[in-house]
Amino acid sequence: MDDLTASVVIPSFNRPDRLRACLEALMDDPDDSFDVIVVDDGSPEPLGPVCAPFGPRVTCLRQDNRGPAAARNRGVAESGGRLVLFTDDDCRPARGWVDAMRRAQDGEAGRLVGGRVVNLLEDDTYAAASQSLCDFLYEYFDAASGEMPFFTSNNIACDRAHFLAMGGFDESFPLAAAEDRDFGLRWRAAGGTLVFAEDAVVGHAHAMTLRSFLRQHSNYGRGARHLHTVMDDRGDARPKFERLKFYGDLVRYPLGREGRARVAQSALLFLSQAAMVSGYARQARAQRAGPDRSKRRT
Repeated sequence: MDDLTASVVIPSFNRPDRLRACLEALMDDPDDSFDVIVVDDGSPEPLGPVCAPFGPRVTCLRQDNRGPAAARNRGVAESGGRLVLFTDDDCRPARGWVDAMRRAQDGEAGRLVGGRVVNLLEDDTYAAASQSLCDFLYEYFDAASGEMPFFTSNNIACDRAHFLAMGGFDESFPLAAAEDRDFGLRWRAAGGTLVFAEDAVVGHAHAMTLRSFLRQHSNYGRGARHLHTVMDDRGDARPKFERLKFYGDLVRYPLGREGRARVAQSALLFLSQAAMVSGYARQARAQRAGPDRSKRRT
């Protein structure tokens, strides 16, 4: 498979219907110069039967449940493309996504490309609020200027050899939280650049309830605490928290945009930050109690 120019890596756990929709979107792309590596991260029901109807361009690997960072690393290790692209099973890449990423990456080994993510569930206020948070971060750090410290891992691309040389994603991160932030920081620290490709679009269809929304952001807080610990261990002295104005602007962000339920989104972003603080404190307590508790999944 060395002749393939690009490989798309998708970690997946127990979401067969979402994975099927993701693969349908990818296979609908007229570009056939890429293959897809799905890493089934220990789903109770194997995902191989979901992948099989899509033919030889889609490979399904299965492993014990080790989390998305380990699944992505496994996918890259067994991929054949010079360029590796990452998305998630609840995403639907737009037609032309791979080509847009390829053009933005342009064969530069030290260039990490991040694309644009859009919410596909307009009637889901929780999904809309979560997307507003991501949009705010991309605007706040001015992704187009090249100063973005990280890109979300559901829409990124990079040189496979450089990824492997860096050691890939740090598998020590608990849950699916902050490993993409860590990866972006390490990429830049190694002399690489982060380039935003606005025309490389991935739709995100992650339905949530209030409970799952708060749990997700609590997990983000846990990931943030782990990231800060890792930064300390590396001697990274960069500030770990933004100024207070950042958080106020974040909460008010939906009010200045078009769309539905803007007040509700603003309230949810306030709750998201409270949940993150709670998760951060929880992870700090777990770290003090010992490594086994700090890595426990919930």
